[in-house]
Amino acid sequence: MLKKYPALYEIPLLYLILYVINHYFFSELPAFLGIDPHPFWIGILLFGFRYGLISGLSAGIVAASLYVGINWFQGERYIFEDLTFYVLPSFFIIGGVMIGLGVERYQKKIRAQENEVVLRQKNEETLQEELKTIREINRGLEKRIVTKMSTLITLYEGARRLETVELNDLYPAILEFIAKTTGAEELSLYLRDNNGWSVKTNYGWKENRNYHRQLKLNEGIAGLAGAGNKIVTIRDFIGSNRGAQELPQLLGDCLIAGPLRKGEQGEVIGVLCIHTIPFLNFNSATINLFSFILEWAARAIKRAYYVTELKGREILDPDFRVYSKKYFDSRLRQEFSRSQTYYLPLGINLIQIKNLSLLNPTQRLNLLTSVSELLRNICREMDIVAHFNDSEIPFAVLLITASPKQVSDIKEKIEKTLKEVLPDLQFRIGSSTFSPKVTSIDQLITLAQEDLTK
Repeated sequence: MLKKYPALYEIPLLYLILYVINHYFFSELPAFLGIDPHPFWIGILLFGFRYGLISGLSAGIVAASLYVGINWFQGERYIFEDLTFYVLPSFFIIGGVMIGLGVERYQKKIRAQENEVVLRQKNEETLQEELKTIREINRGLEKRIVTKMSTLITLYEGARRLETVELNDLYPAILEFIAKTTGAEELSLYLRDNNGWSVKTNYGWKENRNYHRQLKLNEGIAGLAGAGNKIVTIRDFIGSNRGAQELPQLLGDCLIAGPLRKGEQGEVIGVLCIHTIPFLNFNSATINLFSFILEWAARAIKRAYYVTELKGREILDPDFRVYSKKYFDSRLRQEFSRSQTYYLPLGINLIQIKNLSLLNPTQRLNLLTSVSELLRNICREMDIVAHFNDSEIPFAVLLITASPKQVSDIKEKIEKTLKEVLPDLQFRIGSSTFSPKVTSIDQLITLAQEDLTK
């Protein structure tokens, strides 16, 4: 009990020490009467800041009780007739409560931040597990297909390319990797759409080839592989009645096709087709290798979709360390709705910078980074400084609960600061504020854009 709640003995012990000091060194001042600041505050501050509300209140009660008790038994009784005598013990209790409450609120914030850190650590562990899985797959792939690779460098380059999280880079990388590991010469990737399957990209297609760029859902080997969620080859139809009937159409399609899934057990989003491959490579070992790479590609696709989704929910713009356009739009919708409902003030500032197109990418990035830093320092903490994603209007500021005068003052402050820090910068600032006449967000933004031309 005492180990769990050390304040139960620490508070009495401290005040016992203070009583002993008072009795032997300040006996003429019972309970340190008249000393300012009063020594009894030591326990209230110490235990209130250390343990929180209960300990702060307990220390305050002990201090007040000891203060009154010592004066009752050792002091002059007439002081109890003076109401001001009770002010200090009352402050002991009130002070202990206020300190404890403040500390507990602070501790709650700390715990919330700790929980956030734990959550981020878990997310990091999840990503580490995914990375570990990718590395294990990479090692397994090296053991199984190293004899099919021209060199270990080719294997390494292929594995590295499949680690990309950009879908537009990942699709060609998958085709190239399959080509180099299986020896296939011509490949293509079909993606699912409303009409069936459409070619997304290809590898090694020759100009005189007339491969299908659009297939129906169950058309050809590619359509059967995608609809059936399994690998299909031309050999599945040779020697059967069905194969004899459909052979002309299948010959114009592909030799081997396999489903591309979003994750190992995910939905089929496309079909990988091998159109030409050396005769000696068209064997069961190649089919097994093709199946293994499809599983690996499925994991890579799932990761790419996951990262794309995370980017879509980004709140901050990574280049300029201000809020993203998506977050700006979301907050603007919320604040505009609140303004319409409760008639709260609201304003926006659009910052237009001229001649940005004349700068090279590095110069433009450095300039806009400097401007974004200045805007973040100038605006209030509650304001939303965001990347506006416009060629000439790179930044916007959402001024929450800002009156027209406040919007104007902040606009002037921005203009003054930019002129002082970046004297060669050519810019304009357009402002608009909410009023009953403004009935939509687009109208609010349009008013700010019109202000740029004044």
